[in-house]
Formats: sequence, structure tokens, C-alpha cells
Amino acid sequence: MILQVNRNKSDSVSVEGDFLIDGVFLCHTIERPWMDGANTSDLACILPGTYPVIIDFSPHFNRLMPHILNTQGRSEVRIHSANMASQLRGCIALGMTEGVDFIGESQIAFNKFFPVLQTALTKEQVWITINNMF
Repeated sequence: MILQVNRNKSDSVSVEGDFLIDGVFLCHTIERPWMDGANTSDLACILPGTYPVIIDFSPHFNRLMPHILNTQGRSEVRIHSANMASQLRGCIALGMTEGVDFIGESQIAFNKFFPVLQTALTKEQVWITINNMF
């Protein structure tokens, strides 16, 4: 399975985009700002690229969560629910609705995504490709 984040809006507060599974739109995304490619953990979004995704235990969430691996200079980069970039520490949040520097119905989006990821990981490796399109 291929996950894809197409980042299409960027400002000093956040980066917003679309989240696709095998080329099919699922929901919107929000991340920390781009900051001209600064790879500053907790302050900026991760660099564009293709990364493996697994599910493992998150000490922060105290539960199993999607984990994006091999993010240069980073650890614990997760896919989870949140509404604003300020609620993130370099992770990617999912939401069903979007506004300016905001996504809504985030828990609904995460709840749609997580079982799909769980099922896929029983059969195949999962990758996420992150593209800057702004």
C-alpha cells in the first residue's frame, strides 16, 4: 500500500495537504510549517521523501499508533489526530474538513485510516510518499 501526502498550502503557521491511499483521496492533512526545509524537530514538517510506515507502541499516546520511520534526524514521527499545527511535534495529522491553518473532524479521519493500515500491514509493507506541491 502506498500512502501519499500532497502538500499544497504553506504559510508560516502550517502546511496543509491531501492524504491519499493508493492514489485515492481519503482526507486532508496538517503539519508544522515548512520553514524552507529546515529539519528542526518539533518546529517544522519532515522533509519530502518516501518512508516506511509501521504500527508500534507510542510512549506519547500510550497506545499503538502509525509510525513513519527513517525520517532524517527525527524519531517518533506519527500519523494521528489533531486540528492545528501547534498541536503537533513534527507529525502528520488527518482531518475530514479543512480551513485556514485548521483541519476538522480529525478523529473521524484517523478512525477511517487506522484499520485500513492495520489490515494492509498484515499483507504487505506500507510506504508514505510526501510531496511539496506549493
